[in-house]
Amino acid sequence: MPRRRPGRVRAELPLRRQTLRQTRDPRPIIPGLSPAALAEVRRIERLKNYLWPGSVESAFIRWRAFVHQPNRRLWDYDQAGCTEWACCGDPAQSRDHLEAVMLSMSRRRARELRTLVKALDDDY
Repeated sequence: MPRRRPGRVRAELPLRRQTLRQTRDPRPIIPGLSPAALAEVRRIERLKNYLWPGSVESAFIRWRAFVHQPNRRLWDYDQAGCTEWACCGDPAQSRDHLEAVMLSMSRRRARELRTLVKALDDDY
């Protein structure tokens, strides 16, 4: 009987299902961060009780969206914000959240995240 080629054997294998670890532990995606910095963000999210998986990513996305909004100067801090951000969250809290995470990270990895956040702060 002739031998089957390894590529053909792999092609006939059933597709793998997503493992339970992949579904429970989503990996944060912050464009511009190295894989080592993303791994440290994941580690901090697991260790700190005020964080949850994906919280840093959502805070970064919320702060970036707020900075790029044309009406960002209309935010009223005394009235707890405008109605557009009431359902999405407070961008000032998101920025404070990012600052707390940057203080928890190592210097080298925090510098990467700080560079991204500083670029947004300069736009603001």
